[in-house]
Amino acid sequence: MEGGTSLFIQKFIQSPLQVGSLFPSSPALAEKMTTNINWQNINEAAELGAGTGVITRSIIKNMLPGTRLHVFEKDKDMRNRLQVNFPEGLYHEDASEIIKSLGSREGTLDAVFSGLPFSNFNKELRTKIVDEVYRSLRPGGILVAFQYSTLMKRTFQATFKEVDISFVPKNFPPAFVYLCEK
Repeated sequence: MEGGTSLFIQKFIQSPLQVGSLFPSSPALAEKMTTNINWQNINEAAELGAGTGVITRSIIKNMLPGTRLHVFEKDKDMRNRLQVNFPEGLYHEDASEIIKSLGSREGTLDAVFSGLPFSNFNKELRTKIVDEVYRSLRPGGILVAFQYSTLMKRTFQATFKEVDISFVPKNFPPAFVYLCEK
């Protein structure tokens, strides 16, 4: 078993509400989250809940040279592993403090990619993180988030100008990908 997968399973067993799934994201999910995006318009991005880096790898593969990537991962062991595997990222712990982590600069991110298990969070935390994402994005910026249910549909629709949802069956469990535009 690959080291990242075994670490992910171990962290899920320790903190299932924080990790959200027994298995890391599939390459098919990572591809769905990072293709059909105009990378020419992305100079600064963030990933929330990077886990073992499956989506991080796809983001870095697609982003243009000079793009800044802020990677948020609460778990210290996974964050340390990400820093070793993807040294080009800027690493932060708390996705509920995006603005503070960006040096109090609102409206500077072009894209936010999220693997956070919103359905496992209480309403207050969900609301705080979605607000932080919205405030951190420039007008026309995008949030690309995957979830295992459509629980977040109304929240995203109430917050963002446009919300498109697609389904990725080649993931365990199958996932919904939300593309939200500010």
